[in-house]
Amino acid sequence: MTEIYDLIVIGGGSAGLVAAGGAGVLGAKVALIEKNLLGGDCLYTGCVPSKSLIRSAKFASDVKRAGDFGFRISDFGFSENSFASVTQRVQNVIKAIEPHDSPERFERMGVEVIFGTPHFLNEKEIEVSLKDSDKKIKLSAKRFCISTGSSPAVPPIEGLHETGFITNEEVFHLQTLPARLIVLGGGAIGAEMSQAFQRLGAKVTLVEMADRILNKEDEEVSAFIETIFKKEEMKVFTRTKAVKVSKNAKGEKLVTIEKDGKTEEIAADEILVALGRKPNVKGLDLEKANVKFDEKKIGTNEYLQTSNKKIFAAGDVTAHFQFTHTADYEAQIVLQNCFVPFPFRKKADYTVVPWATFTEPEAARVGMTEKEAREKFGEIEVIKVQFEENDRAHAEGEIEGFAKIILRKNRIVGAHIVGLRAGELIHEFVLAMKLKLTLADLNKAIHVYPTLSKITQAVGTEKTLESLSSPFVKKWFGRYLKIWR
Repeated sequence: MTEIYDLIVIGGGSAGLVAAGGAGVLGAKVALIEKNLLGGDCLYTGCVPSKSLIRSAKFASDVKRAGDFGFRISDFGFSENSFASVTQRVQNVIKAIEPHDSPERFERMGVEVIFGTPHFLNEKEIEVSLKDSDKKIKLSAKRFCISTGSSPAVPPIEGLHETGFITNEEVFHLQTLPARLIVLGGGAIGAEMSQAFQRLGAKVTLVEMADRILNKEDEEVSAFIETIFKKEEMKVFTRTKAVKVSKNAKGEKLVTIEKDGKTEEIAADEILVALGRKPNVKGLDLEKANVKFDEKKIGTNEYLQTSNKKIFAAGDVTAHFQFTHTADYEAQIVLQNCFVPFPFRKKADYTVVPWATFTEPEAARVGMTEKEAREKFGEIEVIKVQFEENDRAHAEGEIEGFAKIILRKNRIVGAHIVGLRAGELIHEFVLAMKLKLTLADLNKAIHVYPTLSKITQAVGTEKTLESLSSPFVKKWFGRYLKIWR
């Protein structure tokens, strides 16, 4: 007889772990099915390894800037093949974090963890081919959550597969630093890895089809980061398409790029493809479960139900926002909607979603860009404060960057920070937008000096000073002074 669960979660990444763990703690009978290792892309090929590599790259950059901090270093670099020690550090960080996502931990929460490859037999039943075994088992559930994540999308560029390339799934295992690296794609992954490898000693060429790198960011932010890249001697091509890849007699990988109708051939030792993501749905037999999907996502409604209302989806596989923190959020929505009657179900709300790109300086965003706000509202107000005006930034030796706040009728509709620890600083604006606070409200809070967070207060001060300098306020304050004197 097939065992029946209250909830079966397919995929042990960020969303799956939150959904399964929460259901287990609540006392539901829940099974978590994972092909390989718990933790998913974030732990093994995404957030954790990329930020670990970026930290090593920052150290390399700081050492090269030793003179800025009063030190003198005569020589710095890698001995032959010692780049392996950097990627070994990345793997060590992963191993240190692995216990947070261990099967034992989730079993203690009441989750039955099953390693294997699942596929749907019908709308209520799945079959799992168990890992390291030829055994298959059948499971049935009242509800399902599909959280299988995403994987690198590889475009049909002529000769790419024959020549060979790497993605984020292989880059953190490299044992030798490529002397020349071509990165295809100027989104978050491409930008982060390009700068990291440039700082570690590779000569990097970044190729982006769009008009600008980081094209989901405010235009000023994108332009600023591109300027930083070029200052660090990285080659950046925008409005440029890779049309062909080949290998010459020397074993060099050659990428033919096209821009404005002209072609150019670039030689490299390795090619990193960072051209977006695709949903992990292959082999699930979603058609048998009446779950609609396409090459970009599994479709969901505002309650994160698929076309089969008993089957939910969360995380990268939905393609709403492909971040670990939104996967966590969506899993919480699924968890609530799985076990409560319709009137009490919760809709997913994406009106205030922050994110950060961990280049140096970091670029963080919440809400609309200036262009988006002008297109929607017409009349808006933009306030900018430079990091150069922040005393702590001077003490840290990191004065490049700015905070840019977009207001509509005194309400914050967008916030963009590019600068030191921008990913941390953005959260005050996230909270302000969520609670509908004004800049004046932020300015009322006492901020520790000297900290980078004073830049938040500085934005509020800028707005306050602007208000105080208006002719109306000056006129009435002048009258008040005459009476008071």
